[in-house]
Amino acid sequence: MSEVRKAVSSRLAKVEGHVKSIKKMTDEGRSYEDILLQMAAVRKALQSAEKVIFSEQMKDMVVSGEFDQKRVDSFIK
Repeated sequence: MSEVRKAVSSRLAKVEGHVKSIKKMTDEGRSYEDILLQMAAVRKALQSAEKVIFSEQMKDMVVSGEFDQKRVDSFIK
């Protein structure tokens, strides 16, 4: 597995752990403040994974010579 895929997989494992924690916290009746903090951690972990993927995709586009605005726009959407 490539280093990029390992990095993304690691971040997604964190997301999975946080989501399980959110479910458990909800079932246990924990405070909404605590739950919202965990949700923020999920968003941050997902954004981190997105950055890794986006960065790698951009590198691939430049190296392959397929870096054109239309392709970039379609990837961003």
